[in-house]
Amino acid sequence: MAPYPFSAGDKSFPQRQWYIAAWSQEVVSAPLMRKLLGHEIVLYRTAAGQVTAVSGLCPHRRMPLASAQIVDDQLICPYHGAAFDAEDRCASLPFQSKIPGAMRLKSFVVEERAPFIWIWGGDPASADMTCLPDTTSLTAPGGNMVLSGFGLKHVRARSQLLLENLFDKSHISFTHPVTLGIRTTSDGPQQSPEVIDRHNYLAFHHLSPMRAPDATMRAFFPDIGPFMRVEYRAELFGVGLVNAAGTECISCDGNGACLTVAGRMNFLHGITPETDRTTHYFMAVSRDFAPENEDYTALLGERNRLVADEDIKVLEAIEPYLDTADARDEPNFVTDAAAIRVRRRIEKLLRAEALVPLTDLPTPAETV
Repeated sequence: MAPYPFSAGDKSFPQRQWYIAAWSQEVVSAPLMRKLLGHEIVLYRTAAGQVTAVSGLCPHRRMPLASAQIVDDQLICPYHGAAFDAEDRCASLPFQSKIPGAMRLKSFVVEERAPFIWIWGGDPASADMTCLPDTTSLTAPGGNMVLSGFGLKHVRARSQLLLENLFDKSHISFTHPVTLGIRTTSDGPQQSPEVIDRHNYLAFHHLSPMRAPDATMRAFFPDIGPFMRVEYRAELFGVGLVNAAGTECISCDGNGACLTVAGRMNFLHGITPETDRTTHYFMAVSRDFAPENEDYTALLGERNRLVADEDIKVLEAIEPYLDTADARDEPNFVTDAAAIRVRRRIEKLLRAEALVPLTDLPTPAETV
């Protein structure tokens, strides 16, 4: 049986895609060992600042390289002193001149696009730069985006659970009643979302009804017009980066015409499989207004962490029951439409990698 929630194949996440391996600030000139996509991996910077990623176990006796020294850009195994260069080759051995052919590390393709360090999950020769997410809208529109609240959590649940949860708004009142509040049918935008579906990007946009700005909005945006609207965005970049509650505050004139975007805010969630059943959960917040307001910065970061903790508690409770579950037997609600669309998008990638036909793949409309 296919791994939940998919209907074919034996993989729980696509391999030939880019995933977040680390925050840029985490990788320095000392080894950072992390299990990613089922592999033990060491990341470090060379003297020139280049990020390198290689397998994290020495081929000789499987010594973890987390405590290796780095000398002249070479990784020195702390057990027997084998020296590996940044291209994964064993450059020298202390006790013999002949180097066995098996003495080499596996090299992984990485790409740094601050604040992220991305890793390619497939064969290095197949690394596809067109699949690398474009995060400009999240991190630096106009060069004035404030990034804060950097975090990383370990989750004992499969990555697809986290991914779909970020597109499920109907759980908010029950999982996050204190942190996000109880929602009613009259809360927020009511029209169907605008769906943007293109290569490497899927988004759901809602535009709120027009209203007069309250005191808080006027404090943040002194030049805002007499009316405002808010565009809510849930966006999937690539296969593992989500802007789960992005907003754009739009200034409107007295006739209701949209004038300009007064401010943007994004809640970033990076979902990277550790194994088929565990996940690394990266998080941060970005905004392009009130950069000097440190209290607000701290508040946003703390709320993002608390909300993530509440989600993790629920998802870790679900995970132990999924090995025998078949998603095709589950009912879906109308409110599941966005999450199911994300699921089908990932499943298409999995089927393409496994060369499984798409003819029996359900559509996102199959929700009741």
